[in-house]
Amino acid sequence: MNLTYLLRKPAKAFTLLAMLAVVPMVVQAESQPTTMEQLTYEPQLDNQRDPNQYCAKCHKFDKVDKTQTLDQSGGELHFGKFHGAHLNQKNPNNGKPINCVNCHGNISEDHRRGAKDVMRFDGDIFGEKKPMYSAQEQNQVCFSCHQPEKLREKLWAHDVHAMKLPCASCHTLHPKEEPMKGITPKNRVKLCVDCHGEQQKRKAQKEQTQSTEQKDKQ
Repeated sequence: MNLTYLLRKPAKAFTLLAMLAVVPMVVQAESQPTTMEQLTYEPQLDNQRDPNQYCAKCHKFDKVDKTQTLDQSGGELHFGKFHGAHLNQKNPNNGKPINCVNCHGNISEDHRRGAKDVMRFDGDIFGEKKPMYSAQEQNQVCFSCHQPEKLREKLWAHDVHAMKLPCASCHTLHPKEEPMKGITPKNRVKLCVDCHGEQQKRKAQKEQTQSTEQKDKQ
């Protein structure tokens, strides 16, 4: 198209200039995601290289050592910080590094809006609030890597506790170091006494409260 010819025609020249001004705006708009798109979980190539990056944008990570550089950007929407007892390990099922999805599952598009769509581990057996998932449901996730056959070789009564007690009750959530490793026999007994002692104490308090309430009703 002859530019000199267009310049002689004011209407056509104005149309051409308008088109040239609009094109950069369209390109810029397409390159920048909208707010809704930013909240949507889209597994891109970077996410495949580092599956934890989407979690780390909101859930705070602690560096396990000086060589580990996990993304710590974004807000802190979790009550605790994530340490690295699992982050340094490999999944025995596929040989790949363990990531958040291995235990908590995939998130939905509504996860950032507060949707409770992932596995939540609750080790507080004395809490008044009922956990979202039962001990059996929580422990099934652990058993996908920690085989029950191997656990039976340990000195702990895993078979007794596995059906009623979440693994996180003793092993805790996201610990810097495994709290149950290297415990002396004396401290093992103390751990049992402390836990069962607290259980009996709370049971007695509950029975006392119920008895008092019944007397008040009479």
